[in-house]
Amino acid sequence: MGTIKNDILTFFLPQHPDQEALLKPFLNGFNVSYAENKKLNNTTLYVYLLKPEEYVSDAFGINKEILLAYSPYNTLQPRAIQAVNMAFDIFPFKNRVDTLNCFVVSKDRGILEYSGITNFSETQSRCIVPFIYDELIQYGNDSWFIRNQLRKYFYDIDLFGYTLPLRDENSFFGRQQIVARYIDAIRRCENRGIFGVRKTGKTSLLFKIDRIIREQRIGFVFFYDCKSPSYRKLHWNEFLGEICDNIAKRLNIRIRKEYDEKGIIKSFRYVIHEAALKNKKIVIMFDEIEYISFKSTLDTHWQTEFIDFWQTIWSVQSIHRNLVFILSGVNPSVTEIDTINGIQNPLFSIVQSEYLQGLSEEDARTMIRILGRRMGINFDYSAVSILYKQFNGHPMLLRLACSYINRQYTTQIRPITITEKMILELQEGIDIELAYYFKHIVSEIKQFYPDEYEMLEMLASGQTSDFVELATMVDFSKHLYSYGLVSKDANGTPVVNMPVAGRYVAMELAKKENRTALYRLVEKDRRRDWVTQRIKSIIRDMRQLETAIRSANKDKLFGENSFPEAEKFAAITPIKTEVDFEHFFNICNRCFVESIENYGKSISKNNYFWNEIKTAYPALHSVLHRIKVYRHSQDHLTLNPTVSAKYREFWAEDTMDFSDDEDQRFAIQQKLLESFLTAIQVETSSIT
Repeated sequence: MGTIKNDILTFFLPQHPDQEALLKPFLNGFNVSYAENKKLNNTTLYVYLLKPEEYVSDAFGINKEILLAYSPYNTLQPRAIQAVNMAFDIFPFKNRVDTLNCFVVSKDRGILEYSGITNFSETQSRCIVPFIYDELIQYGNDSWFIRNQLRKYFYDIDLFGYTLPLRDENSFFGRQQIVARYIDAIRRCENRGIFGVRKTGKTSLLFKIDRIIREQRIGFVFFYDCKSPSYRKLHWNEFLGEICDNIAKRLNIRIRKEYDEKGIIKSFRYVIHEAALKNKKIVIMFDEIEYISFKSTLDTHWQTEFIDFWQTIWSVQSIHRNLVFILSGVNPSVTEIDTINGIQNPLFSIVQSEYLQGLSEEDARTMIRILGRRMGINFDYSAVSILYKQFNGHPMLLRLACSYINRQYTTQIRPITITEKMILELQEGIDIELAYYFKHIVSEIKQFYPDEYEMLEMLASGQTSDFVELATMVDFSKHLYSYGLVSKDANGTPVVNMPVAGRYVAMELAKKENRTALYRLVEKDRRRDWVTQRIKSIIRDMRQLETAIRSANKDKLFGENSFPEAEKFAAITPIKTEVDFEHFFNICNRCFVESIENYGKSISKNNYFWNEIKTAYPALHSVLHRIKVYRHSQDHLTLNPTVSAKYREFWAEDTMDFSDDEDQRFAIQQKLLESFLTAIQVETSSIT
């Protein structure tokens, strides 16, 4: 809540008591710092200076004081508007107020005709925000009245729609623990590396660390964006010479500029030595490090000069402990690979690296709540939850999604509340709006780790069992998990951790394969072979799971023997008709669900399937439950509302994007067999 300056309360308002009610609404966002009764251009105005509070300044970009003028007459004359314009050029308003904008109050509704940009001459124009006196009095207790008027006649800043690295403290959220770790490492002169997919906030994190170092006077920070042509096009000795120059200038060190390949080593050692004598810590940040590494494709000289550059820095750092550096980028291989063309990688083992993933849900909630509140948007709990799940806390994507949502309600009176239902209705538009950024985020995976990108395509298009099988080779999935693009759900099953990015990857793969559905449905002429192969794999892997269960002495699935009617399960063919559909689930139910329930009864545990099996094998139980629902629905759909609702949910989920009856039925079969094999693999892996 704003305040009125004491001398205005003491001297001005007692002489003009009617003005207090006029000023009251403006205290919701502004402080009144000056008041005067002014005669200009043959008319009288009440003129005030309003100093915006921080949240108004952020929301509307108002950084200076705003001139507020009130014409107290029932009819607004043009000379009053001219008088307002003249006030900008006299004391105390000149050079103090925002020269492009002003607020004007009148009892005459004709003031609305002056809203927006008003031209006073060929060289002078200003944006007038009009206020009707009676409305100000009427809505004096409405904390959003003034801001809604500003949004209507002025403009507001979309605080969410910011895509550049964050340099100011007010826009930076979360990351407290990692920032604390890095500050501690810098104090101890330990090198660090931070890697992650595009736009996760790596550069913003470096700026945050820089601010803390400066505030606490820990050392001197030198930041280099290595993707800048002014750096990446330099040869190694030239770039190191640039660094020498910058350090020398900042610390007033006199240096002979010997920056050729031989002289640079001595020069760099000298400048760091002089800094040490001055007891100054040197912190060098290299952002987008892959552009000056052996991975560089734009400037190929770095593929070999990378060694000389870092050997020099490493050798100096081993002598002078006042030098520390932080690396940032997408590709962590610059620190992970031990040798390059048979030569030891200077960065291997001297840089402790970690991956920057999305914000925590708590930090994401704080960011959305604070920025939204400044704009008059309240995201309820469920709305933030669904946004968080969609983007896995990716800060920029969250902000851009909120920005899109904000733009859909530009005409709404604020504040407004955004619900989960409203977000779901806008989901398609959000996906389209952010498609470019999804591409940007996964592009480096495709470039640097093509095998892992193919794995991501598999998972996104529904080939989960193939993903699980290949993921046993760590190199095929390491970075997908490290970047946070893939994780495991509560049952231990791999899932794309950023569903919207997963949909983008699946869509791009579908386009490449000339499909309309995101899910990769097996072609009709290949379905028999595919089903046969999947059935064989399920039987084989189920035997392995049973063996692992016996070895671990865990709850058995079918007792001492394996599942019954295995020959009927092995003879299953692709579903084409409703009869095939019923036959498939009858067999699956008898083989895997009823047999478990019967074994439970044989050991006097009537709820064995729902208790022991669900607890011990959650991934497998989830698939078996699906079988049970589909089987049960064939004969008892009208008898059990709960099963009926679950059946409709499963059917809608499994047949999404398919309209042909045969394709719908086979999609259910394919997804069931795929998830069945995946679940068996997941459970076996968790035991062994």
